[in-house]
Amino acid sequence: MTTYPSLRVAYIDEVEEPSKDRSKKINDKVYYSTLVKAALPKSNSSEPGQNLDQVIYRIKLPGPAILGEGKPENQNHAIIFTRGEGLQTIDMNQDNYMEEALKMRNLLQEFLKKHDVRHPSILGLREHIFTGSVSSLAWFMSNQETSFVTIGQRLLANPLKVRFHYGHPDVFDILFHLTRGGVSKASKVINLSEDIFAGMVGKGRDVGLNQISLFEAKIANGNGEQTLSRDLYRLGHRFDFFRMLSCYFTTIGFYISTLVHSDRCFPVRGLS
Repeated sequence: MTTYPSLRVAYIDEVEEPSKDRSKKINDKVYYSTLVKAALPKSNSSEPGQNLDQVIYRIKLPGPAILGEGKPENQNHAIIFTRGEGLQTIDMNQDNYMEEALKMRNLLQEFLKKHDVRHPSILGLREHIFTGSVSSLAWFMSNQETSFVTIGQRLLANPLKVRFHYGHPDVFDILFHLTRGGVSKASKVINLSEDIFAGMVGKGRDVGLNQISLFEAKIANGNGEQTLSRDLYRLGHRFDFFRMLSCYFTTIGFYISTLVHSDRCFPVRGLS
């Protein structure tokens, strides 16, 4: 933070304060959504014990914001400190490319164009898995990811028109998602596609055999959670017949069809 003075860090601060009820001798835990920046060590900070951090904003929360994994809630509580109308959430295992950053000005112009009825709320961008040289299995997964984010997603967008948000490089319309509860989904279990409703950046992914199988299971679980959401319920009531079939067979219908097909090809018989 001292190397890059323009960098800002948002976090949830937990503070113990004396209880307002005098009969209680214990302290109450109070939670604040805090935004800090780097300050010189000699600066007089208002916060005790934080000589290197200078608090910019401090907003009291009604209670603990983190239900399970901290990633979705940390993204949602930090939205209030952002500026502008475009928001891009980047993971720690991702990087960016200079030549792709030069395209960002032209890409953001897509938010100003009307597509059909209204302006877009999510601008989809692709990822590049740069850990494909680790092993042959990693190379295969990197290539299938590249084919999906280029050919597959273009087919989902046009002519099927059922492309959903996929990947953290996507740029959100911040004003739209502030009225929808944020860009991430709070979950008490591990993050199963926590941002399914939500430029080309590089992504370093664990490409071991176990992690690849867990990733496929994560995508399947995310489709199941997606089916229970109110957003998909509303879409289902407004889709025409062909878009409804396209949406079904590109989400949970793929796994149902695979299950039915596998049972027919490889019937499981009980022990006699």
